[in-house]
Amino acid sequence: QMSVSSLILTWCKDVTEGYKGVNITNFSGSFANGLAFCALIHKFNPDKFDFDSLDPENRHYNFKLAFETGE
Repeated sequence: QMSVSSLILTWCKDVTEGYKGVNITNFSGSFANGLAFCALIHKFNPDKFDFDSLDPENRHYNFKLAFETGE
């Protein structure tokens, strides 16, 4: 039986599969540059922003975009 956190991690990995620069393996490093959050939001709201234009170096912008779009 999988733990809840393992189930959520697996779901995040499945949802973000194919997103460039996103490789979810844990809840810390995999989310550090904000791209994983953006990929999760983009998967369900693809018309809100151009994921491919995001820069993994621009963490602040990525986090802001993901959380503002996800509100």
